[in-house]
Amino acid sequence: MSLSINDAQVFSTALKKARKKKHLTQAQCAELLDHSVSFQKDLERCRCSPSIENFYHICRTLDISADDCIFQDHHDRTGSAYQELLRLLPLCDENALSVLVATASALIRAELNSVSHSPCADTYN
Repeated sequence: MSLSINDAQVFSTALKKARKKKHLTQAQCAELLDHSVSFQKDLERCRCSPSIENFYHICRTLDISADDCIFQDHHDRTGSAYQELLRLLPLCDENALSVLVATASALIRAELNSVSHSPCADTYN
């Protein structure tokens, strides 16, 4: 099963960005990922999509967030704070996870409230 055109475009953009962030040429990246240079070029040009196994391998090897390729909500999941939180989550017990969920929920509610109470928001309501 291949990615939809939109998903393939998102993946190809993420792949190219990750390769450049690591200062790799297409040839070096292809070697690192153990596939051909032509396949690497086709992936970056959105001419093909990887198998699920290849997708997983590419994401893990190049530190690409699979979430960013699948859930396109325009949130950066490759930032250091996000990645650090992902590394810490498996170390948390159920109690600590409950605290994190409550904290995140409170922060989001506060952000939403501050946006809805801004002077500009009142103008348009």
